Amino acid sequence: MANPHPPRAGLRLDHLWAIFALSVIGGFISLVPTAPNDFWWHLKAGELVATSGIPTTNLFAWTLPADQPYTYQSWLGEWLFYALFRIGGLPMTIFARNILGAAAFGLVAWEARLRSGSWRLGALAALLAAAMTINNLNARTQNWSWLPFMATLMILGGYTAGRLRARWLIGLPLLMIFWVNAHGAFVMGILVAGAFVSGETLRHLLHQPRALGWPQLRRLYLAFTGMLMATLANPLGVGVFGYVASLLGDQASQGLINEWQPPDPHGAAGAMFFLGVLALIAAFAFARRRPTISDVLIVCGLGWQAFLGARYVVWFGMAAMPIMAQSLAAPRMVFSAEGAPAPRKLGGSPANLVPALLLAAMVVALQPWLKPLLPLPAPYQEIFADVPGAPQLFSADTPVTAVDELRARPCAGPIFNEMGYGSYMAWALYPEAQSFIDPRVELYPLKLWQDYAAISRGQGVLEGLDHYRAACVLLDTGHQSGLATALAESDSWERSFEDGRSEIWRRR
Repeated sequence: MANPHPPRAGLRLDHLWAIFALSVIGGFISLVPTAPNDFWWHLKAGELVATSGIPTTNLFAWTLPADQPYTYQSWLGEWLFYALFRIGGLPMTIFARNILGAAAFGLVAWEARLRSGSWRLGALAALLAAAMTINNLNARTQNWSWLPFMATLMILGGYTAGRLRARWLIGLPLLMIFWVNAHGAFVMGILVAGAFVSGETLRHLLHQPRALGWPQLRRLYLAFTGMLMATLANPLGVGVFGYVASLLGDQASQGLINEWQPPDPHGAAGAMFFLGVLALIAAFAFARRRPTISDVLIVCGLGWQAFLGARYVVWFGMAAMPIMAQSLAAPRMVFSAEGAPAPRKLGGSPANLVPALLLAAMVVALQPWLKPLLPLPAPYQEIFADVPGAPQLFSADTPVTAVDELRARPCAGPIFNEMGYGSYMAWALYPEAQSFIDPRVELYPLKLWQDYAAISRGQGVLEGLDHYRAACVLLDTGHQSGLATALAESDSWERSFEDGRSEIWRRR
């Protein structure tokens, strides 16, 4: 018998939970300034890719030969940033970061809803995953990995749960062709797919409920093989795995860079990571619907990586929080024959459209072209550098005015610089001037990094600068206060420029 009172059309309250969560996430991402380290040199590399092909050598630093080999593995991500820059300037590149981030966490919420049947749990999963990532939201080539990672998870999860047909697996090799050229995190896709292959094979061998049969497993194996073959569609071929392995074994990267270190529970992002892990353990302990073997392999594998390095927390959050939502699903949830939660058909209200539109308007107002028009607090505006054509987008440690000074009054010799400044120098000064060091950490020998760190701390400053024959120093007073003090006490150096954060010193 037909329901005499069918559900009313319109947004439901549980939809508003998800819209609110994604609006908060999208707004926060839009407010985060981009530090210079991993943006400007990638943008310059993208310009080189667009104008002269993929570079293969050092180029930007005078401390190594110009023809020193260097792998620009993320060439497609770099080219995409530069293409966006050509279309809409620097605001367009930051807008791309905002859209990619909001879309990725939107997929987290969607995947959590598919697994749990609840948009409220989807909102919780997205908020927790985003909170773990608040220190990893710079505009950088990693941004291009967010959507392929979530798409890979959702296709494999949907197929193994019976929500998606086998034809969706064709998308996995296609995604990998893009991903392997856009960023080195393509390896995460291979690891996730390997976890599904192993987990689903074990489920079949153990005769677990709703396990895939051999025909379905063969299609899964074929898709995984296609992904592996697709990784060869890059300029390095199979050598791309050697590049990733060398990066993982690089002593300077592993020992000196914060994002390669374990998460710090005293920081906001680290604390949210550990809170997410505890919430996941509790959800598994009291779950009415147990996670599958594949789910456990994914959570344990990505969790192990995240405990080793903060840069992996983003992948753990995106993958594990939807699984947590599945375990927290309401006890009375009714599941379909395919194992997917059957959604409750509750009525909506047109009135719910009003707060949804207000939330969307808030996010739109925070985009690069409109944000400078808002009366945001002065302390917030002060954390940004005055980049021409891009107000309130780049952090205050972007040495715009100092580099303008070096362009107007070039240094008479090599420049010793702060590492992040080297990234902006690659964009704004190359090829007229080169940097001592920059964020391409694996390019430089460990000894050079040790010398850089010692000089920055103020240890052996004059001897170190003499050894490298530096004629100028471009320093950051926040990160290199020891160096600034040593130069101020020396008779052989004089300060020719300062703007409160950056200083330029020249030999007398």
